[in-house]
Amino acid sequence: MTSLVFIAFQNTDNARLYIDAIVADNPHAEIQHQPAMIRVQAKDRLDLHRETVEERIGRVWDVQEMLLDVITLGGSFEEEEDRLSLRWN
Repeated sequence: MTSLVFIAFQNTDNARLYIDAIVADNPHAEIQHQPAMIRVQAKDRLDLHRETVEERIGRVWDVQEMLLDVITLGGSFEEEEDRLSLRWN
């Protein structure tokens, strides 16, 4: 059985930067655009690295900032100092 992890963002300028970073770190990710939401999903795991986000926003990034734009997520959420991961165990 295939397990998809996903994260859904509000359709905002900040969220689009996070989505660009997620796609850079996870080329296998699929993007679904909806009127007020953008959903990013992938098989088994998604990772988001601090360095990738900071390259896009041009400043130091606190991983907690992203949660302001998140609507929901599916998977086990793991936060480290330099990476966020969504996965199914």
